[in-house]
Amino acid sequence: MRMRYDRKTDQLQMLVHDEKDTTTKKLDEDVNVSYTKNGDIAKISISNALTRIFDGLGIKMPSERQAPAEEAEGGIRVEVDADKCLGFGSCVIVSPDVFRLDERPGQGVFQSRAKLDVLDEAGGKDFENLQIAAQSCPTQAITIIDRKTGKRIYPPE
Repeated sequence: MRMRYDRKTDQLQMLVHDEKDTTTKKLDEDVNVSYTKNGDIAKISISNALTRIFDGLGIKMPSERQAPAEEAEGGIRVEVDADKCLGFGSCVIVSPDVFRLDERPGQGVFQSRAKLDVLDEAGGKDFENLQIAAQSCPTQAITIIDRKTGKRIYPPE
């Protein structure tokens, strides 16, 4: 099982079986499920994925937010607790400039001990986006630390 996100179409897909001959059923306006001939789920597709995630978190899309206050460059450090990370990938969807999931077979999404890489330990260009990515993690595996004081910014101590 693996997950992929298409930025152009804002579609999130969970691939369960790599079968081409499938039957698709529309569950609602944004969710489609494809089934194999045996009736197993082959693929789940969610359109407007980012909108759904941000709505679920009760926050505005980055494009709808005002420009964030200027953050001090290199003032934070991002860490991921590998024991807590289950590879759901919500952080990757929200902040792809900071996080990346290892998509090799056996290392992908929804596998215990999925490999989440921190691409930018300093938190990327948008601090508010980074906080939202950390808050979207269902296991709270992401920690944001103030480099100057050493105190945790998220999750709160």
